[in-house]
Amino acid sequence: MISESEVKIGINIGKVIREGRGITVYTRNILDQFGNLDYDYRFVLLHYPKRVPEDKFGIDKAELVPLPYSENWNPWATILGEQLLNPWQQRELGLDVVWHPHNRCQFIVPVGYVSTLHDILPLSCPELASQYLNSLGKRLLYLTRTFSARRANMIITGSEFSRQEITRHLGVNPEKVITIHYGVDRQVFKPNKSEEDRERIRKTYLLPSSYILTTGSYAPHKNLPFLVDAYNQSNLPKENVELVMVGPNDTLGYRIGYHQTEEHVKQLGLAEKVKLLPTVPINDLVALYSNAKFFVITSLHEGFGLTPLEAMACEVPVVASNVSALPEVCGSAALYADPHDPSGYVGHFNTLIEDENLRQRLIENGQTQVRKYDWQTTARKTLDILRSVALARR
Repeated sequence: MISESEVKIGINIGKVIREGRGITVYTRNILDQFGNLDYDYRFVLLHYPKRVPEDKFGIDKAELVPLPYSENWNPWATILGEQLLNPWQQRELGLDVVWHPHNRCQFIVPVGYVSTLHDILPLSCPELASQYLNSLGKRLLYLTRTFSARRANMIITGSEFSRQEITRHLGVNPEKVITIHYGVDRQVFKPNKSEEDRERIRKTYLLPSSYILTTGSYAPHKNLPFLVDAYNQSNLPKENVELVMVGPNDTLGYRIGYHQTEEHVKQLGLAEKVKLLPTVPINDLVALYSNAKFFVITSLHEGFGLTPLEAMACEVPVVASNVSALPEVCGSAALYADPHDPSGYVGHFNTLIEDENLRQRLIENGQTQVRKYDWQTTARKTLDILRSVALARR
């Protein structure tokens, strides 16, 4: 039996430095918890060559090693880097197991490997991804990253919904796919009713005194033009309750969704009522959540759903889509509606703006629901998987 200090775990942190993404939140929180857990493993953090992290994300004893390829390579070169150079490096480093926490898999398996597949939206809903997987190279890159999941020792995903999609569309042995729910950092996401912060964010982002909020990204599957329609058909505009959107808009898929939403807002004459904001600092995000009338998510597909849980942690009522993983994650703590039919959202919007008893009931249910999701539990279960794969490969 080998000792813990002999177990060498590689972690691909190539996507961790990019702010405002759910994958970044997921990976950073787990790494922070790894730093707090009682273990004696050796960690190697694999980063892109020109994107050296400023710290080791809580794992102070970890070794930082550059990946043998760049995130700026074209799709064809990236396939070569991920599928050939990456496995070669893992063997040369003497890893027992490598973990890809961001939808990356590999065909060549010189060491044990575990991947977190957050979702497989381009396979289960290809029409939602066709606008940004818009070349043969990009499509092939995505397919190599996903269909190689069959070669993994274990696949981690955030919901039973995603687990079933992975086994159905990728043909992965169901015994190799495990659901580990993600967490919410309730030390960060908690109510902030400070009048000073409220006035600060109002001035910084030119916010109204009353608004509803959605956060995440502007990707097409977020269904934001639909949300604009539902908002427009509700009583909110005439009640001077505005709509605020927050999320990254810097990559191709996000930019496409951002411009589609922006154009739709202009066509409906709602430019003075709807605000499209980019990624904001975390303290501002918490203040934005805390001062919203309610939070809404109209997604057509979610592999988990961190943002409604963040809203619940900030004591904000939630209206969510009744599809994909959202009912599983939000339970009885949200109102649900069909993301293809605005009438359900319109009804909930009109009711929530008037019914304070319903608002309070949702807030209380949300506080109960969000306590089910803890990053320490997520990290401990993830580390158990990495350890078991490492020992099995010895």
